[in-house]
Amino acid sequence: MARTGMYVLQGIVPSEIAVAPFDVKVIDIYNDDGVAFTPTQVAQMGGGPGSALLLGYFSIGEAEVYRDYFNTIPKSALGPENPQWAGNYQVAYWTAEWRTVATAYIDRIIAAGYDGVYFDVVDEYQQKWAQTYCPGGAAGAEQAMADLVAYLADYAHAKNPAFKIWANNAEELLTNQTYFSHLDGMFKENLFYTDSGSKQPSSETQYSMSLLQMMLAAGKDVIAIEYVSDSAKIADVETQAAHYNVGYYTADINLDGISYTGVLPGQYIHEDWSGLTTTTTTTSTSTTSTSTTTSTTTTSTTTLVTDLTLTGTSSSDNLAGKSGNDKLYGKAGADVLSGNGGNDWLEGGNGNDKLAGGAGADSFVFRAYGNKHRDAIADYQAGTDHIVLDHAVFTAAGAIGTLSDAGFWIGSAAHDASDRIIYNASTGLISYDADGTGRLSAVAIATVAPGTLLTHADFLII
Repeated sequence: MARTGMYVLQGIVPSEIAVAPFDVKVIDIYNDDGVAFTPTQVAQMGGGPGSALLLGYFSIGEAEVYRDYFNTIPKSALGPENPQWAGNYQVAYWTAEWRTVATAYIDRIIAAGYDGVYFDVVDEYQQKWAQTYCPGGAAGAEQAMADLVAYLADYAHAKNPAFKIWANNAEELLTNQTYFSHLDGMFKENLFYTDSGSKQPSSETQYSMSLLQMMLAAGKDVIAIEYVSDSAKIADVETQAAHYNVGYYTADINLDGISYTGVLPGQYIHEDWSGLTTTTTTTSTSTTSTSTTTSTTTTSTTTLVTDLTLTGTSSSDNLAGKSGNDKLYGKAGADVLSGNGGNDWLEGGNGNDKLAGGAGADSFVFRAYGNKHRDAIADYQAGTDHIVLDHAVFTAAGAIGTLSDAGFWIGSAAHDASDRIIYNASTGLISYDADGTGRLSAVAIATVAPGTLLTHADFLII
């Protein structure tokens, strides 16, 4: 089940934030009077182990005139004002001056006890002003944003290794490995509806999801933020979010106070973001004494669920995950990898491996091809699981993201020059063909159960 999220930048009342039934809570680190929340208040709202994930807000791509740092920024580092939000200015985020501001802000968030940071306006790198003034043009602007996020993440992790890095929008930047590797989760605004409440064209949603699937395949959370209030639209958001296995939050665009419009009946905080999920169960036992007195004792059992990382050897290993989002690496040998519950990452490595994801949305990862590396996937769930291909190996498969429809073919061999992944539904064999109907032969990748209903959307290139 996708984690739930909440996004509040005004009207923050610590006691209300504390009980709000969301797994991920993004809040401004200042109240409406411009006073920073104290460590005691942050702890009350959920900062620290044993509760939701509490993230402090920071606009990484815009300077805000109402922040105390604003007067320290040279005017030459400021760009145009955001026409939607008065007092927010594009900023030269690639400069040393802005890095100093951002680093100090991270220090403030860590010192207050937040579990992580939420970077907004990451997509500033796509703005014409940034692409004009950043050294290196558009490509330089993109890399500068990725480098800034990576720098701040590394800086934070040196102080608190458990500190989380989340970002908003800019899903195109996920193709930058520097950026992607430093993210723990994402919010995505307007995935299904525009700011005005109009339905997004399906092509826009599908485009965004083709990129966001990289996060989901890596076991990283995605939460949609939708600015709708109509009950029918909220119900549609819920349906679409469930279809794509993402969380969601519906609210007014001013993000003033907690919105409960999209909260499901019985929704509650179900994650301990210290890395352990604690579930308490109660059992009763009765004992009859010689005087026929019956006594009942209650015992509490605590189950700690962690996300495991298991790595095999050069021999044939048997690796089994548990109920968390586990990562299993077989290396060499004929390995058996079993994910069991959770959204697992199964990477057999060299050799002919047997892979079973179990429940959850699992990723079966391939960094080699050919009969010596062909793995057998026992329980592939089309539309839920993903077959993940390393772009550095499957170089002709296409751009990073979801495999294109043109690059996928169901049959025993390629039927035109654009086919790259060939699926023989009769035998279950999945092959890679670097040039379609060209002179190169297709080579085996894996097998699934014959008749599995695969489409191009089941394949993700990273």
